[in-house]
Amino acid sequence: MDPTCLDNLLAEEERRKFNEEGFLIVEDALPPAMIERLSGVLDRFYAERRAEGMKSHEAMFYPNFIGKDPAFFDLLDWPKTFPKVWDILGWNIFLYHAHCGVTPPIAPDAPRVRKTLGWHQDSGRVNVEMESHPRPRLSLKIAFFLSDVSEPGRGNFYVIPGSHLQDTLEKPADGASDPPGGMPVCVKPGTAVFFGRRLWHSASPNGSDVTRKVLFYGYGYRWIRTKDDMEIPKELFEQCDPIRKQILGAGLNCNGYFSPSEGDVPLYTWLKEHLGEEKVGSLRK
Repeated sequence: MDPTCLDNLLAEEERRKFNEEGFLIVEDALPPAMIERLSGVLDRFYAERRAEGMKSHEAMFYPNFIGKDPAFFDLLDWPKTFPKVWDILGWNIFLYHAHCGVTPPIAPDAPRVRKTLGWHQDSGRVNVEMESHPRPRLSLKIAFFLSDVSEPGRGNFYVIPGSHLQDTLEKPADGASDPPGGMPVCVKPGTAVFFGRRLWHSASPNGSDVTRKVLFYGYGYRWIRTKDDMEIPKELFEQCDPIRKQILGAGLNCNGYFSPSEGDVPLYTWLKEHLGEEKVGSLRK
């Protein structure tokens, strides 16, 4: 793993913000060359979907994309973002879910009817079947924005700061208003937005002339099941270093996901060598 990642550990102010508000914005996480490269791959995906029959102006939701192009592998342990992931969750982690999206402008003749947004927490049945209050963190996502959503109305990601500590969300009865406190996340290309799965959030319509492009990388504990197929070509997997293999779900045996040895979690070994055993021991004991 790139040792320069140690220059991007979670600052105490970032930790406070993430714990209190449920999300964190990291500007300039991706350089222009990487933005251009990844954006080109998404353009190719979108063109393929259109050729398969997807309608004009229809948004593309594309899961299980990591193994589709080597360009996506570098973000698995990206030096400006991955250190903040293991500083929040600890070292027994992997990529349990990933999806990317392209949201073109809505059709010019589409009705502009104001509707409430689709507010939700992630993880589906976890929020029904796991008994705790507040709900457990378990996982987080990084949204890498490749397009300019620095103004509202561009298909922005909406959040309610601090709502990650609420198990329910009271929605206005009129069916056309959103809960109080909601805000669009307005960021420039190359920005990474971290958010916990418990944060109440929503997508929104794109009423602009800018196509929204974003990649979501979801990290969780290794004992969580994957949320999509996570199909990685064998030849690409074998080219990965041990830490990337851990991130992609490798392990020595099933018990190692619950009670890992160092062979299961090379990230732990790397952190111990570079940060010291005391610091690593404080990461999600």
